[in-house]
Amino acid sequence: MTNKPRRSPDIPRAAVEALRSGNLIEAIKVVRQERNIGLKEAKKEVEAYLVSQPALQKKMNKVLATAQQRFIRWLVGFLVLAVGGAYLVMRGLG
Repeated sequence: MTNKPRRSPDIPRAAVEALRSGNLIEAIKVVRQERNIGLKEAKKEVEAYLVSQPALQKKMNKVLATAQQRFIRWLVGFLVLAVGGAYLVMRGLG
């Protein structure tokens, strides 16, 4: 049994560009459309490509972390406004 080096999976150029701009979902969509495969298979191909490209994977991890932080900030802001609104409504009824 020989250990052949894993060849970088080829994905469409548009998918690579989507990854470079930080858009994982768009990259998966492009692979699905161009290869006429299912979501699961396209996701596996994009993930395999990212594993073969450590610098790009690092960038994607940063993009995802930033998106999570933004979502958490948005959620906290929304909750503060909701609690404030509920307080004003309850105070007005009392």
